[in-house]
Amino acid sequence: MGVYDRHAVWYDDIYDAVGHDAVAEVDTIRTLLDERGVASRSLLDVACGTGRHAEAFRHHVPEVAGVDLSDAMLEVARQRLPGCELVRADFRSFDLGRTFDVVTCLFSAIGHVADEDELRQAVAAMAAHVAPGGLLVIETWLTPELVDPAGRRDAVTVPVDDGYVARLGRSVVDGDVLVVEFAWAVVTPGSAEVEIETHRMPLFTEAQYRAAVASAGLDAEWIAPGPLSTGRPLLLGRRSPAGA
Repeated sequence: MGVYDRHAVWYDDIYDAVGHDAVAEVDTIRTLLDERGVASRSLLDVACGTGRHAEAFRHHVPEVAGVDLSDAMLEVARQRLPGCELVRADFRSFDLGRTFDVVTCLFSAIGHVADEDELRQAVAAMAAHVAPGGLLVIETWLTPELVDPAGRRDAVTVPVDDGYVARLGRSVVDGDVLVVEFAWAVVTPGSAEVEIETHRMPLFTEAQYRAAVASAGLDAEWIAPGPLSTGRPLLLGRRSPAGA
């Protein structure tokens, strides 16, 4: 069982506590689509997690689908999005056999690839699902110049049911990778548990991100600073309209 499976039930509580607003982010993305004349009749949210963004998109887009690797995250999403197509799949190799006007990969989920080869695999898999004239929207992970060399530390505590969940985080640079560690503490009347979660997230450059989109056959656009809540850059990939 992966870390996202173990902590899926508290995922939204943690990010609610730090003020993450998926609805506002979706409104921003809709503005980007409108500015570029991109239709939004159908949308695929890759690494959709608990479905917060997909839920917000569903108010405006007739057909919304999601892909994620975590069974537990998808279970939360299915409760939130009854009737929505939600598929368990690896974003580096999935194939739904159809295309969408818009494909999104948000909240820096792309940072969970292991290296540049996997970055290109993931972008290629997503790009294959972009319809003619459609747009791929990726909220990137940090680029090297955005990283604090001293690392960062934070803590979030939220009440859940009859107990508390706390997540303490820190990051440290290791070459071209940012190592992010979280210590989870869960306290209920019946137990107290602590677990360490570690992610090694590569620090790709703008050029590497752009190259991944170009190699997938899309026209790349880079928006920095990013307009979403994290401020991380957005990587867009436009597919030419049919017949263009």
